[in-house]
Amino acid sequence: MAYTVIIMAITKIKRNAFKVRNRAIKLFLAMGWLLIAGSLTGQTYSIYQNNTYDPVTRALFQPGINIHTAIRPYRNDQLAAYYNIDSLIQRGLNQPSGHQNILKRFVNSDLLSWKTGEAPEKTIKIRINPLFHFEAGKENSTGKSTWINMRGVMLQGQLGRNLGFYVDIYENQGVYGGYMNDYIQANGVVPAQGRIKQMQPDTRDYSQSTGYLSYNAGPWINLQAGYGKNFIGDGYRSLLLSDNAYSYPYFKMTATFWKIEYMVMMSQFLHINELVRSTDDRYDYKYGVFHYLSWNIGKRLSLGLFESVIYAAQDTTGYRGLDMNYMVPFVVYRPVEHALGSPDNVTMGLNIKYIPWKNAAIYGQFVMGEFKQDEVFNATKWWGNKQGFMLGYKNYNFLRIENLDVRTEYSQVRPYTYSHYEPITNYGHLNQPLAHPLGANFRESLSSLTYRVGRWYLNLEAMIAMHGEDYDETTSYGSNIYRPNTTRPADYGIYIGQGLKTNIQNISGSISFLINPKTNMNISIGGRYRKTSNDIETIENTFINLSLKTSLRNVYWNF
Repeated sequence: MAYTVIIMAITKIKRNAFKVRNRAIKLFLAMGWLLIAGSLTGQTYSIYQNNTYDPVTRALFQPGINIHTAIRPYRNDQLAAYYNIDSLIQRGLNQPSGHQNILKRFVNSDLLSWKTGEAPEKTIKIRINPLFHFEAGKENSTGKSTWINMRGVMLQGQLGRNLGFYVDIYENQGVYGGYMNDYIQANGVVPAQGRIKQMQPDTRDYSQSTGYLSYNAGPWINLQAGYGKNFIGDGYRSLLLSDNAYSYPYFKMTATFWKIEYMVMMSQFLHINELVRSTDDRYDYKYGVFHYLSWNIGKRLSLGLFESVIYAAQDTTGYRGLDMNYMVPFVVYRPVEHALGSPDNVTMGLNIKYIPWKNAAIYGQFVMGEFKQDEVFNATKWWGNKQGFMLGYKNYNFLRIENLDVRTEYSQVRPYTYSHYEPITNYGHLNQPLAHPLGANFRESLSSLTYRVGRWYLNLEAMIAMHGEDYDETTSYGSNIYRPNTTRPADYGIYIGQGLKTNIQNISGSISFLINPKTNMNISIGGRYRKTSNDIETIENTFINLSLKTSLRNVYWNF
């Protein structure tokens, strides 16, 4: 039974993911098959990633908890060392006991679930749940009716202590209004959710499937081969690696010991070089390799060091494939990349978190693409000073009011950060940035408030930003990371906001009722107001919507 479920899960991933020929992923999936064949047990990751309805993260910001909160999603075995996960998910809400028919399970629990075996090393757990998002709304400035029709299913399982798996699939259609529709039309993708199948004038059709195999190879090492997203940081945004873009194939090794966690990840990304094509040839692809070292210092402070390198699978010298120079888990990328002739895009960064008191955190990030000491500390504003930072504060149970959660953060990134002299080697995937949705050349302030009373949620969010857009396609002012930085207007005098200085206001609010805590199924009514203004034009959009959905992942429209 367990072997059949695993085979079905992996088959679905392979059928619904992009047809990517990644030798490394094949190798690690094959390793997963060998592990299954042995006498093993199982482990999974938390599925609760949505910033509004996540019941897990808000419990982790306590002094003395040795969980590395900047590496997401979280492993359930690490969470279980401190909490009863089911209690966190249930959020103090009553759950019916005894036998439940299929309708009661749909609104109160997992739709289908099985558990066999009593001994931990022989336990098999499987659960299946529907995923959906049904929404009707209107964009008021044009009177355009909008809607979303998303249907999906997820399957998650554990085989004993150390082996876990997950697979989901979504099929979607939708009509979007205002800036949302403009973004989809310009980029050929629905943010974070997939490439549209046809460039239709109105209705968008797209799909997505994610999944993984996870194996605890002893008490310190976890191996994961998957197709999905990863997030590094303690904020709403991340300047290092976020869940802003579409899913991608990856292999990840995480070593956890004492107060240290070290992550090494190899990924493959896609580069859309043209939106409308006459054939079904595959897109160009590139590889990304990531290191992140996290250290929990004492009971309150956490420090993380980050580095990544992005390189094209094929360049002027021929096909590179997986470059062995970057495969070593313990090496610093910048000297290695320099020794190769500096053909690739290296990004370095720092993440820091401090817990001043229970349920609160002050956090920050620093990202850097280039560093020349004489250029950084003079006043010439060299274009290669590609840096950015974030500073934020969040507090759960704010002012000792139960379930009142607040967050505020400020970010700024200089022009040309994340870009490269060739668009394919930028820090992006499938026409979206891998870090911040605004790319670079921006300043942003973002604040949110969430308040829960029983099953009722109130969510308010405000984003105010300024960024410098390009006037045309001939000159890059450093905001669009998909433009080569060789088309910059000058080498010096580069500043945040250069180009067409554009101000953005994006304000949203919603009231929702949580139906099923297991799947975050809720019914919600909400609205969004967005205004952009510059010297050329001012555009305002107002949206209202009513939806029934399972809110497990993040989809960002606040840009």
